Amino acid sequence: MIQVQAVDLGIKVPKMNKPGNRLFCRLDGITPTARAQRRCMALNRLGLLKSEAVPVFEEATQTASNFTEAPICILGLAVEQELWFKSAFGLSTIGLMNQLASYRKISLEESFSTYVIDSEQPLVIENTISNGVFARSNLTQHYGVRAYLGVPLISSEGLCIGTLEVMDVESRQFSSKDIDFLALTARWCLREFERDYALKSQQKQNHPENQNKVALNVIQQPEWETGVEINGGGSNLSDGSSNNVDSTNLIKVKLLAQLTQELRTPLTSVIGMASVLRREVYGPLTTKQREYLEIIHNSGQNLISLVDEIVNLGVLGNQEAKIVASSVDLEMLCQQVINGLGDTAKQHQQNIRLSVEPGNRIWSLDKDKVKQALYYLIISVLEMSESGGEVRIHVSRRNRALNIAVWLSHPWLGDGLPQVEFYSQSVTKALAMADVQGEDSLSSGMSDVLLGNRVLTASALMEVINSEKKQHTNQDKISRDVLGLLFCCHLTELHQGKVIVQGASESGYRYILQLPKIDSEGHND
Repeated sequence: MIQVQAVDLGIKVPKMNKPGNRLFCRLDGITPTARAQRRCMALNRLGLLKSEAVPVFEEATQTASNFTEAPICILGLAVEQELWFKSAFGLSTIGLMNQLASYRKISLEESFSTYVIDSEQPLVIENTISNGVFARSNLTQHYGVRAYLGVPLISSEGLCIGTLEVMDVESRQFSSKDIDFLALTARWCLREFERDYALKSQQKQNHPENQNKVALNVIQQPEWETGVEINGGGSNLSDGSSNNVDSTNLIKVKLLAQLTQELRTPLTSVIGMASVLRREVYGPLTTKQREYLEIIHNSGQNLISLVDEIVNLGVLGNQEAKIVASSVDLEMLCQQVINGLGDTAKQHQQNIRLSVEPGNRIWSLDKDKVKQALYYLIISVLEMSESGGEVRIHVSRRNRALNIAVWLSHPWLGDGLPQVEFYSQSVTKALAMADVQGEDSLSSGMSDVLLGNRVLTASALMEVINSEKKQHTNQDKISRDVLGLLFCCHLTELHQGKVIVQGASESGYRYILQLPKIDSEGHND
């Protein structure tokens, strides 16, 4: 029998974004080797594997050392099994011409950074000698390090590529201000570097010698599907569009995607600084100051969610028509969508509740398409909701198909969506049009017909939108909820599934994403 003994590591883990953060081993299904390879690829893309110094990193280490009054500060990058010192300040404190200063790297196993990188959480060690794990480290034994504070360096892609850490040769306590400042400095310096690197890369692409190569690459990409009327002027994109027009449009899309990514950097800085000020790290606030900071912080969070939505649309657009099937945990997928809609639900004064039928939660599907389809379906429901309600999501399996039901529950209005807006009128008209055209009976099974289930198709909804725009020529804007529902139908149909509508316009609608199991080649199982 194997005996297991609990050991108190004596590690103090501070709060960063959420209360109760702590060190942990990642169980995301990615091996340490694969994670190290992803880090190296990210570092290579950012040009950080080169030996040249980075001014913003030098400024960050000096500023962090001065603020925390710690003699040593290191910005390290995790490269395979080593921590490379991209910027270091005060290494002479542990001895002139020491090995760390000479080689400017250390084994990850010997560094304290490995705990920060693995958990992606800050680590505070007030006294390395009093802890058996850290007392045996080379940093403690050979270099005399007695206190340590480290925070992760998280790239805009969400990868932890290294740490920003301060050390002292005497045991000491680090205040919450020290931890917050170091975390903010880590985010700031990395975002500044990424923004500067993106601008330099863009300037290289715009150089006259590279313009012809860029244009050639864009022309060789597949053309967009055309022939769909959607703008207010009633103009149609035709199949006879020239390659020059397609190339120009694709270049614009690429540029918009680049600008959107760059927009994330200053927003992250604004949110981070507002968050620090809200916690009164630098002194007490008046009621009006706290109110304004709350507005700045919430507005920034809203903008970040919109930026993420635009970026996700761009990523999806690159391989929209192709089904990429994989085994997905349904509860985790739905929870990721709900987490992304937390701020939106709060703005609409709504709660989102998820329930999953007991049994196997793994299903073969195209994760990105289903995630986007569910996201925009919930967005559409939230846009139509009354404050104080609850959006319900229920996952079940029926007749070898996956069903994800979404509906609104209100303590006074009951279940379903009161049908009073243009959005619901469009749905009602699209369902009626599908009945007339026979699309509903062709796509629905006998059980659906008997239960009163009807299928909402992208083609019917698109036709209703276009007809509405012809009747109201002065109305130049299509509401976001209608476009979101249209996009949901489109993605679901690409996945060989369908959007089922239950109920009636008087009592309210309930929507169900019905998806078949897809094999690895993208075929209906």
